[in-house]
Amino acid sequence: MPSVPGLAADAGVGWACYTGNSNYPAGFYQQLNGAKNLIPNSHFVTDAAAGKLPPLTYLWHNSPEDEHPTADVTIGMNKIWESVDAVVKSGGWDETVFLLTWDDWGGWDDHVATPNVEHTPEGVQLAYGPRVPLIVFGGPVKPGIDSRWSNHAGIPKTVMQLLGLPKLGVDRVDNDPGLADLIDPALHNPAPPAYGSQITLPAPPQPARKPNPLPAPPAASSTPVAPVVLRGGGTLPPPNDVPLTTTKP
Repeated sequence: MPSVPGLAADAGVGWACYTGNSNYPAGFYQQLNGAKNLIPNSHFVTDAAAGKLPPLTYLWHNSPEDEHPTADVTIGMNKIWESVDAVVKSGGWDETVFLLTWDDWGGWDDHVATPNVEHTPEGVQLAYGPRVPLIVFGGPVKPGIDSRWSNHAGIPKTVMQLLGLPKLGVDRVDNDPGLADLIDPALHNPAPPAYGSQITLPAPPQPARKPNPLPAPPAASSTPVAPVVLRGGGTLPPPNDVPLTTTKP
């Protein structure tokens, strides 16, 4: 399986994955498994504060710090705050782009009906299915809310754009527009409050801001998801999901 850390390694760009238990999830990749660049996540804060992070750094947390139900989400929030603060203390805020995302979503209650443009062999909607948050921040990141239709493929593409990496060989990533236009090296946003400090939330803007108008859906109909592309050029069958069952009342 191809991966962005593997792509960086092939291109001579330094990388590290601060992983969860049993090298989760980077250790699943054959190219990465056993590499010295897979580091327990407990080392991240110390390494970040010492300015030892390479250009490409991934970080995962274990339960209950991963905000996965039924954990108290403030535990994970504080862990992220501590991790970001370590980068700030090292003097890396102005040169760092943070991409914070999750692999789950908040439930079915959503004010936006996402267009169905891709589905598994079982008919389960993929892009743009249940919406997963992505928060992009850092010293050079333009503030605001981006209303473009995006999916998880935009995250590796953005990383590749920022680091000048070549194509991954996966069409859904290589053909994604990415989000690098949200980065302006001339910007110097103020650093966030220090970890553990008291924060007073500002009053909401008056008048209340209106949501950005939704862009046109990216496709008029749904197409089957393509096969999985391997590093050697081979493929695996299209990814599937758990078969759905229905019951009548």
